[in-house]
Amino acid sequence: AQDAALRLLAAAGFEVALLGDLCCGALAAHTGDARRAQVLALRVREAFGRERAQLLLGATPGCLGTLRAALPGTRVEDVSAFLDAHADALRFRRLPMQVALHLPCTQVNVARAGDAVQRMLARVPGLRVTTLPTQAQCCGAAGSHILEFPQRAAAYREKVLASLPQPAPDLLLTSNIGCRLHLAAGLHQRGTKLRIEHPLVLLARQLQDDAHG
Repeated sequence: AQDAALRLLAAAGFEVALLGDLCCGALAAHTGDARRAQVLALRVREAFGRERAQLLLGATPGCLGTLRAALPGTRVEDVSAFLDAHADALRFRRLPMQVALHLPCTQVNVARAGDAVQRMLARVPGLRVTTLPTQAQCCGAAGSHILEFPQRAAAYREKVLASLPQPAPDLLLTSNIGCRLHLAAGLHQRGTKLRIEHPLVLLARQLQDDAHG
């Protein structure tokens, strides 16, 4: 997703600097390790300060709340929402495909970018998108919840997977890495060979190269 975001941002005309392989500290906070969470937040602040950037973009909405807490007074946005605001510079190749879109609760409630993701996907000609009727509800991953309460996490996941349209779509899209791993495990248990990926990956793959049309 990071590489896809970089390609889309470059195509939209933006210069991007990477903070590096840094954890935001959300998982440490979820498990009650406040000291570890503070150390990780400090690393994020220091790395962002060195870049002298104007804003911080995140491709995983589950990190946004923690990043905003780590960088008070800094503009921290979901990259899908940022791209949606500058999407007139982007062109996409036609893709006659049926996809299902899962909107993680963090995408809707924290990033508030669910509509932005749908608008970006609507820019791909021929792409047919069915948004699962579970937005703003947890799929069961929820940071450490998947590890601490696996049975409950699996029950929440089943509600999401039960809402998949029939016949099955060609692809399942979701933006949060925890959701992708959790849902992928559920699909595997069902014996369902449905590919799952970040919406930005699809968008970057369909990005039209002006040099070749």
